[in-house]
Order: sequence, then structure tokens, then C-alpha cells
Amino acid sequence: MAIAEVIKFEGPQDALVWKFPVEDFNATSQLIVDETHEALLVVNGNAADLFTAGRRTLSVPNIPLARKLIEIPTGGNSPFPCKVFFINKVHQMDMLWGTQGPIALEDPLYDIFMHVMANGSMTISVENSRKFMLKAVGFRDRFDSTELISKFRGIISSHVKDYISKIMINGKLSYFMMNAHLFELSGVIKEKLDIIFEEYGIKIQYFNLETIEVPEADYQKVSEAKERRTSRMIEGYTWQEERQMMIAEKFAGNEGTMGGVGGAVGGFMMGGAMGGSIVEIARNALDPENIPSAKPPKDAAGTGSHVGNGPDSIDVNSFFKPKEEGTETTGATPSGKCLKCGADLPENAKFCLSCGEKVQVADQNTVVCPGCGKTVQKGKFCLECGYKFASNTCPKCGATLPEGAKFCLECGEKI
Repeated sequence: MAIAEVIKFEGPQDALVWKFPVEDFNATSQLIVDETHEALLVVNGNAADLFTAGRRTLSVPNIPLARKLIEIPTGGNSPFPCKVFFINKVHQMDMLWGTQGPIALEDPLYDIFMHVMANGSMTISVENSRKFMLKAVGFRDRFDSTELISKFRGIISSHVKDYISKIMINGKLSYFMMNAHLFELSGVIKEKLDIIFEEYGIKIQYFNLETIEVPEADYQKVSEAKERRTSRMIEGYTWQEERQMMIAEKFAGNEGTMGGVGGAVGGFMMGGAMGGSIVEIARNALDPENIPSAKPPKDAAGTGSHVGNGPDSIDVNSFFKPKEEGTETTGATPSGKCLKCGADLPENAKFCLSCGEKVQVADQNTVVCPGCGKTVQKGKFCLECGYKFASNTCPKCGATLPEGAKFCLECGEKI
């Protein structure tokens, strides 16, 4: 029976765990541990004493926990059984990870279903050798970083997929905004993974979310939606929208007010209701207290998200929701009065000269009832209140016309 006189690390440099091949020692054996490792003594299947860097003689005073598990001789030459495992404390660099399968979710800004995948790299180190051996490795002879990634690939994939889904949906961040802030999102995801890996005695030193990608067909769809939305905003730009954009830019650049986004104002507006920076938005989105238990209606009346208070507050939902084809901004009644400020509108006016509100295009088949003030279909009587329309009533605004009038004195409609 071989008895080891010197116990030291002699395994491969990339091994996270390496077991010393000899299992019989005596009280004169020397244990040598370098600065990059820790040594764990296992007796009868129990993790006993843990040694850091240094040189020690395996005498009774130096291994008190093992002494309680077996009868260690004090004479020096009688052998006793014990397994020694060396645990590598060096940071394991550039360990690649990736989601197993795509995440099917709907982009909150463009309402397009996409199949999202993510990948990146990470650096880890063994923080608690005893916990790492008991919960992650077991008492196997050797364990390396490749086996570690294989063991934790499913955990990383499932949790990262869950985090990305919640950040996009609850944080209302589009695919483009996610890709523009990979560094910030990496830090938030790392905070969540730290809690999980700590249970296995592992510390994540660095976590990098390198890419969030979708298939080419999905990317093409969301790119086209982005272009259409941008085009609609440009074509339908009003004084009010320009003012809202200025307010948004003012908030985005003022860290004391909203925390700042440091990115596109679109991302700020979509996430502004939940917090200031992208980091705050992501953290709030992953907070269990902020995750809704039921799916809210897509267009709930009166529940728009606002940024700020008072006259400069911004209705996020109404500002960024893409306009449907063939619709116009409701800015004035067909009677020639601006709905926002009440100012009179000149004939064929497209914008209010007082407040800049865009004028609604009147339906030529409707008329405003002088009795109830509601817009109804043309006819002899009002469908709402039964008011009888006079023959000398303007078909556009309902105003009374003088005898022989060829134009309405109120709205300028040709009779």
C-alpha cells in the first residue's frame, strides 16, 4: 500500500477540480497548496477540512474536522485514509453560452412576433469550494470548465430567455433598443444570475450579452415596420408632436429629472413610465412586484402612460402608437372650431393658427346637429335627438344660411 509523503497539485492547468491519486497518508505527510488552489479533505464521504495556500503537516492539530471522523494516529507512521481534492480558484475566462432555442415574443413597439436568440460569454470563479464540491461537482476525480458550462447550459439558457422576454414585454423595449444597450442589459442579467450561481459556490466575475438576434425574415419585418413608423411620424408631424419631442429630449438629457437614457428618444418614451435609465427599466421589468398577473387590454381607454405632470406631461401610448392607414389626427370639429383651444379656423385650414393642432378632415356625408351638437349622418332629422334640419342649414357645420347664400358664413362650405 502506497503512502503519500507529499500531497500537491499535479493535474492539468485547466482543471477546476483535480483529485490527488493516493488516498492513504500518515501524520508526517506534507500538504502543499499553491496560491491558485484550495485543498479539500474528504473523509468517509464527508467534506472535512479546507486548506488555503501554504505548506502543512497532516498532524492531528492541523486537521481537526477529519480527526472527528476517523481515528488519526499520532505516532507518525500509521496510515489513515483520506481523499484530497484541489479546487482551482483562477478566473475561468471567455466561457461561451447561448440560449437553447428561440424565444417567441411580440415586439412591444412594432407589434410583430419574432423568434429571438441570445448568446455571449462569461467569466466565473469558484467562490465557495466546499459548496461547489457538494452541489456542483460531487467527489469525482476531475472536473473542468467545459463540463461546468455543459452542466449549467440549461440553467443559463432558461433564465436568460425569461429575463429577455420580461425586459422586452414589461419594460416595453423594442428589439432595436435591446440591441443598442447590450452592455447595460448584461449587468442587469448578471445581477439575477449571481443569485442562482451563488447557490453552487460560483461567482460570475463578468457576464457579456454579445448579441440578441432574430432570423432574417423577422428582422426584415421589424425593419419595414420601423421605416413605416418613422415615415408616418414625419408625414404627420404637427406642432404639438414637435413640442412633445422637445420635451422628451429635455427629459432624456436631464439625469436629475428622469435618470437619462443616453439613447434614442423612442426608447426613452417607451420606458419612461417605468423608470429613467435602461438599467432602471430592466430592473423594474424583472421585479416580481411589477410583473402583471393578468394581461391588460391592448387599447384600454384612459390608461395611457404619462411622463411628467402638468402642461408638459406626455401621453406615451398616444404619442408612439403608429397611426393606422387612412386615419387623421382629430384636431378640430367640422364646425370650424379647434377642439383644443376653441379658436375659429379659416376655410380649408389644416392646422390651427393659435395652437398648431392638426384639423380633422370632415366627412362630407355627416353634419353637426344644432340641437345636440353631435356629428350625425345627413338627413331631414338628427339620428340622436330628432332635431329637424332646416333647408337653409349648412350641410357641413349645421349653421343657418341666409337666403340665396352660396357659401356658409361659418365654415366657408360651398352650398
